[in-house]
This record gives sequence, structure tokens and C-alpha cells, in this order.
Amino acid sequence: MSITITLLEDALRALAIEGEWEKYLKVQARFRTYSARNALLIARQCPSATQVAGYRTWQSLGRQVVKGSRAIKIVAPIKRDDGNVGFRTVSVFDLSQTAGATLPATPQLLIGEDKAGIFEALVAVAEHHGFVVSRGDLPDGINGLCSHLTRMITISATLPARHQVKTLAHELGHALLHGEAGVTRAIAEFEAESIAYLVCHAFDIESASYTFGYIMQWAGGPTQALDAILTSGERIRTTAEIIVDAAQNHLDRPLSQQVA
Repeated sequence: MSITITLLEDALRALAIEGEWEKYLKVQARFRTYSARNALLIARQCPSATQVAGYRTWQSLGRQVVKGSRAIKIVAPIKRDDGNVGFRTVSVFDLSQTAGATLPATPQLLIGEDKAGIFEALVAVAEHHGFVVSRGDLPDGINGLCSHLTRMITISATLPARHQVKTLAHELGHALLHGEAGVTRAIAEFEAESIAYLVCHAFDIESASYTFGYIMQWAGGPTQALDAILTSGERIRTTAEIIVDAAQNHLDRPLSQQVA
């Protein structure tokens, strides 16, 4: 299968020209990471919540809390006059409880099943290159790990099936390209996620909702990401093509041979 990175280039160029990157940074700066306790409180009160923020934060983003919306109660630390830290209850609201300006896309997990069996096909690719793939528990915020020392790739078992496919494609990028020193972490992450995007696209999995925000965080913006493509484009393209062709060959084999 012939792989092209034109789709990725065009999307990044549009973000640079239209100024969406600045909007993206503005949004990211205003959303905080909540503790496990607050995450539990949010889930109990609004199970469908995706992005929560305070009333004034939503106003600063050009959105207004819809009248009658029930606040989600969480706890926030406060510093007392005696120097000790206490906690108070504060109100936040989910994106679905607001109306107004459209927010730029921020990295969102890919939701859905893997009915085509792409994950197992990618596992076969990893095994062909000497890596063992397993699903397991990983720290919060880490979706996958690739160790060249142990030849192990670990994918978070808590991820939706479709996002597990994207993460394994990402870690395969690391496996095939980043076994030796000389590449910075930023370039390595940019290359691996770009490969994941192209692999997913080849199998009709749309990962732009996660990928573009991720690679621009590492590159520093869409303009810098385009510059990085000039340096890494051929490495990204050829590696994605190797992965896609090998995975497709596995999918094309009879089921009995796949299991064997």
C-alpha cells in the first residue's frame, strides 16, 4: 500500500493559517487535571462529562453556562491564615452544559470497537520485529510503553479498543525507529504519533481528534510541525508503509493461519 503524508501536512497547514493553534493553547491553558477524588466526584454527578471548568472560565472561552444547569461539586485546596491547607467545595460545569463559541479540538480518546481485528494484526507485526505485546496497567496519562531493552510493548488495558489500535501503532513507530540514541524525545513522539495517524487512516480509523493536538504539543505548533515533516517525512512515510503492509498481509491470511 502506498502511504502519503499529504493529508497530515494539509491538516497542519490549515491549523497554522487559520490560527486554530492559538485557540487550542488558550483552551488547554484553562483546563486543569483533576485528582482521582475529583474525577470520581465528576463521574458520579455527570457520567457523560468530557470537559469541566468553572463558570468564569467558560465565560473567558466565549461560552456561557446554560440557565438551570446543575453544578458539579468538586473540592479545591485553599490556604488558611495559619498556613495550613484546607479544602472547600467549588462548582464546575461540563461542556455539554454550556453554549457559545466552538472550542478547538483537544486530544480525545478514540471511542469504538476494533471489529476488523487491527490490533491483533499489529501485534503480529510487532512479533515479526521481535517485540512482545501485552495489555496491562499503566500510570495515569500513559497509554503505552515501548522498551527496546526488554523488547516489550505494553498497552493500557483501560483504553477503548479503537484507541488501543492507535496506541499500538504509535509504539510500533518507536519500536522500528527509536532503538538507538540520537533522536530527541520531541522528535521521537512527533514521528511515532504521525506514523500512528497514517496507519489508522489506512485502516479507516480517524485519529485526528487525538493526533493533531498531540503532535503539535511536541512540535510546538503547526508551523514547527510542518518543519519537522521536512526532516522526518520520509522516515514517517516508509515506517507507516511497512507497518500497514505487514498488518494487511496478516489480515488477508486465512483465520486458521492467523491463529497459528
